[in-house]
Amino acid sequence: MGVPSHNNLYDRVNKLLLSYEWSDCCFSVCDKKFKAHKLILVISSPVFEAMFYGPLSTNEEISITDIEPHIFKLLLNYIYTDKVTIESIEDAYDLLYASRKYMLEYLSEICVSYIQSNMSIDNIITILSYPDYMQEPQLVSSALKLFCQHAEYLLKENKKCISANCLQKILKSNDMNIVEKDLIQSVFEWTFHYCDQNNIKNDFHNRREILIKSGLLKLLRFFTLSVNDLAEIVSCQNNLLLNNEAEDIEQVVKSSGDITNIIMPIFDTTTMPRKSMKLQWCLCHRTQIRSESPLVVDRNNFIVQTRVKANKSTFINTLIVPSRMRPVADFFSSLANTYHEQFSVLIECESHNRIISSFNFKAETEFHSNIDIKLEEPLLLNLNVWYKIIIIWPHIGPFFSHSYAVQNRDRCYSNGKIKFEFEDYLSISDNCGSFLTALKFCM
Repeated sequence: MGVPSHNNLYDRVNKLLLSYEWSDCCFSVCDKKFKAHKLILVISSPVFEAMFYGPLSTNEEISITDIEPHIFKLLLNYIYTDKVTIESIEDAYDLLYASRKYMLEYLSEICVSYIQSNMSIDNIITILSYPDYMQEPQLVSSALKLFCQHAEYLLKENKKCISANCLQKILKSNDMNIVEKDLIQSVFEWTFHYCDQNNIKNDFHNRREILIKSGLLKLLRFFTLSVNDLAEIVSCQNNLLLNNEAEDIEQVVKSSGDITNIIMPIFDTTTMPRKSMKLQWCLCHRTQIRSESPLVVDRNNFIVQTRVKANKSTFINTLIVPSRMRPVADFFSSLANTYHEQFSVLIECESHNRIISSFNFKAETEFHSNIDIKLEEPLLLNLNVWYKIIIIWPHIGPFFSHSYAVQNRDRCYSNGKIKFEFEDYLSISDNCGSFLTALKFCM
């Protein structure tokens, strides 16, 4: 006699969901039918209990119009199996709405956790744009902090995507990495896009009214500007200040914030500037797998390359590579332990086939150590795009030759929040070493 296969309770209950056996209720979700079992729904949700066994219970087909079919399917899958697979921020928010509707507290926690752990500069505006009734305070707080850390970049690149409600949340922040002048100009420019998207005539009066009626103008801190910053705003073609307003603001600025004789009800009278935020730079260190023969740089081999890709957009500011090995002839000498390192660094975006950063590195460096190559400014790596980091040594002298200790390193790094992939190309074909040992990033 064969041994019967063993299915756990979840497998058996899931079979009911898939087969519809003994189903005794039906839902019409945006015209798509779902059959289910009252008992399983009722023991999971007090809302379903009231729906099927309360004073207003019904045996009729139940119509649901505020939830998409694939979200309702995720909801049922969780109720039947205690498991759910969320694949996007949008699905997480829609499922969060459904879980609250049916009072499934733990499912709500799963949705919030997914959004929190997958939050990045790629989706931060999407998160902040959801209406308040779909939000969670901790998500809004985390999202605002992330946005404000990268405010200069996000406002420059994403003006068209920012709603008035989202912008209002941002402007209420006291800490932000953008100077007030640039923030004001970004908000003024944003009104152009708002008018276009809402079919509003794009003129001075309408753009100004948008800022006043939405309360955005009052959130801009004009009295923290310098005289030169104010003059630059007024002279800009996007300026939305009236002449008398600009004159009053200038008077306050010149009097070091004295607003005693100024009546400007539509403006924020604070003279306290926003504070800049310190970015947290994390180390992506590639784990060593094994040692390789030294990398020899000479007239024939003077270029190394590493490709890198991240599954979330992130900024990098430092590359870490090994320094030279001390020449054997100098190993026991009393000469200095340092040398003058020199090479060029190029970073190429492969999707656009163009160099996005290039500079020369020169520094007095210790033998047998690591070199921190500081980029001139933080560089954005867009999600799922390959970038090529190229290091080129100059030809110094007819017989130059230098050795670098390299190891074969892991091609993947993950800290649970972001994943980097690497591919190494050394100029020596039989060397499988990795010249780029680490980088510093900020999400």
